[in-house]
This record gives sequence, C-alpha cells and structure tokens, in this order.
Amino acid sequence: MNFVENLVDGNRLLPVLLQDLESAERSIHIAIFLFFDDPIGEEISALLEAKARSGVSVRVLLNVEKTDMGDPFGTGEKEMMKEDPSFARDPTDVSKMRQRLLDAGVAVVDTELDYDKIVETGEPELDALAGEIRQTVKVNALHVDHRKIVTIDGRVAYCGSANFGVQYLYRLPFDPAKSDHDEATAVREAGQPEPWWKWHDGLARFEGPIVFDLDRVFRERWRLGGGANFECLEAVIPAAPRGISVRSARVIKNEPSSRTNEIREAFLDRIHAAERSIFIENPFLYHPAIVDALVVAKRQRPLLDVTVIVPAATWTPNKLTYDAQQHHYSAYLDAGLEVFEYQNHFNHLKLATFDMRWVIAGSANLNFRSLEDDKDFEACVLIESEQLARNIDREVRAEDIRWSRRIAPEDVHGASLHALRARSRGPRTLMMIAAREL
Repeated sequence: MNFVENLVDGNRLLPVLLQDLESAERSIHIAIFLFFDDPIGEEISALLEAKARSGVSVRVLLNVEKTDMGDPFGTGEKEMMKEDPSFARDPTDVSKMRQRLLDAGVAVVDTELDYDKIVETGEPELDALAGEIRQTVKVNALHVDHRKIVTIDGRVAYCGSANFGVQYLYRLPFDPAKSDHDEATAVREAGQPEPWWKWHDGLARFEGPIVFDLDRVFRERWRLGGGANFECLEAVIPAAPRGISVRSARVIKNEPSSRTNEIREAFLDRIHAAERSIFIENPFLYHPAIVDALVVAKRQRPLLDVTVIVPAATWTPNKLTYDAQQHHYSAYLDAGLEVFEYQNHFNHLKLATFDMRWVIAGSANLNFRSLEDDKDFEACVLIESEQLARNIDREVRAEDIRWSRRIAPEDVHGASLHALRARSRGPRTLMMIAAREL
C-alpha cells in the first residue's frame, strides 16, 4: 500500500519536509537540481550537517555549476537576495556550503558529469546504461540532472518540481492576488520577513513501497556519478501514515540515452486513453508530441474536458519558452481546449490528472529537454487514485483557475499585437525549436 500527500506551495511543504529530515535515523538521500545557499538552503544544509554528525548516512546529489548559473536559468535568485536586507552573500555560489556539508560528513556528488569518462560500477546493468549515456551525449554541458528526489530511512520520499531555495520553500504564504515583486517590495518596506519572489510550486510526499523505488533511482544516479556503493533500505510503512492511500504508484524516469523516453510515453498513453478529462499544469508545455496528442484527443472525443494551465508571460523567466508555448494556443482553442495563464507569481508546478483516476507528478517539463530520448535526467511518479486526482482537481485546478486569465479566441485570432505574437514565432524561438533547445 502506498500513500501520497500533494504538498503545494512552500508554506505547506517546508514544515513537513523539515520535520521528516529531522526525524531521520538511518539515511537521507537528496537529488536536487538547484540547491541555493540562501536562507532556506542554509537551513536545510545545516540540518543535513547535524544529522550527518549524529551518525545518519547523508548523501546529496547537486549541481554546483548550474546552481551558480541560477540567474541565467531565470530564477532571479541573485537579484532577489540583494533586496533582502538580512542577507549579504552570493546565494548561487554553493562552494562553501558544499564544503560545510563535506566537513560534517555528508557525502556529496556533483551531477555536472564528465560524460566521456568510463563508468565502472561493477554492476552490469548500470555499466551498460553508463555506456549508452556516454555514446549518446555529444556536448556535456547541455545535459543536466533535473530530478528532485528526497528519500528518508526507507520510510518517506518526495518527488516533484520544487528545488531548494527561497522561491520554492518558505513559511509565509504568498497572496495570489498580488504581483510577486510588488508583494516582496511591500514586505521589505514593512520590515517583515521573507521579502522574496515566491513561486507556485511543490513536491509530492510518499510512504510505502514507492519509497524504495525512488531510492533505487537515487542510487542508480549516485553510482553513475561515481558515488560509493550502498544498499537501499527496504520500505517501511509507518504505523500512522500521512496522505491518501492509492491503488498504485510507479516511478517513470529518463536519462540522456538512446532509450525511449518513459515519461513522454506515459503522458501520451494517458492522453490517448482519457475519456472524460485531462488536466495539465506545467511551466513549459510545447513538446509537439504532447501538443498534437491533446489536440487529437479533443477532436476525436469532443466531450473530453481538456484544461491546461501555464504561466503568463509577465511572470515567465524565459521569454523564448513562452513564445514556444503560446504558439500552440490557436490550435488548442480551435480544437476546444481550455487554456489559462496563471497570473502574479511564476507557476512552476508540474502536475497532470486524467479521467479523475490517474496522476503524474514529478520534475519533467513538457518540452524538448525533458521529453526527448537524449536530453536531461528526469523523474516522475504515475499514480492511480481517484481521491488524489479529485483533491488535485479541487485544490490545484479549480483554485488556480481563480488566479488565471482564460485565453479567448480574440487573443489568437484578433488583430492585436498579442494575437500576432500568438500566431507566429520569432527567429529566436524558431532557432530554439529547430535545435531542440541545444
């Protein structure tokens, strides 16, 4: 039996995550794309150091170089932290934090791999995968480990879209009716805590056998990165589990290899099979296979309710990706899909439900980097649960539509500049699409 709790927004997620980390007695495993050395990152790293000193085996997969490039990835981390009067260092330089972790006994592996290096784990299946990755990858810097996985004691695991930093994890909720920068400025001027540009994001929390499966994914990546061998702990279901009991939960993942992208295929399978409803909330939704599948599904089954929620342009860090996303609005509306743009805060959630029965939660965007066979490392969980799907429908879909602008036919078929932009792609976007984001 597996149990799932969908924790949306930092104010809900952070207290639970910290409590789980604090309760660790045997092991903590963290695979995280961005781990900023800001107030939240510092709090988490200090807790990891304390647990390591107490004898807990703590292993962390992080990307030193890409975290240092946090602002080019559009997080606004440096600029935002300059506006926090209580903070006075570069939060994207994680070299000192990494050294503090190492000094405390935390094992740390940098996921910025040398893909040309021959990996020898002594495990034939892993060595074969390493060989496939080495043969597939042409330019090392263009591939990243984008996964967000936490496992603790074989008892609890997390998988989703939130990184470690103040945009993602916080104690005070944001006001969805206020623009993130305006809200942060007002907080700072009032001398209140957390003057940050908070994102709409989250992680799913798991208990049950799926914890072991997620830990195996961590271990595989750890060993591919040169980490020392260890045995995954068997999953233990607590006496009083949190969350919703679900029928099934299965890890779906991909890596930069020649293997078929399992996450893309899972999305396509669910879209093709959906008979009543599809709901997708994703910050980067423009992979042609997904776009075409959604349009075909709606045209073949006119009674199918298809709702898409994506970020609005003003709050999207990468305007190139917004151009690519917006280009498909016309096809969506012509087919009868409902498209909403989330306002005021950047929406980084990556959730989907199908027929109020199936849920996909994880790190994958619906773009080229996440869904091609040879791009980034990603991990999601495919869950079968009517109750969880209905909870997401109520707590995410319905709630987020309240704070979104519905895209209307005149937005894409009118004579306005907005409509023209939606129908045509600029040279930069064409170049990005043609190169598949390389």
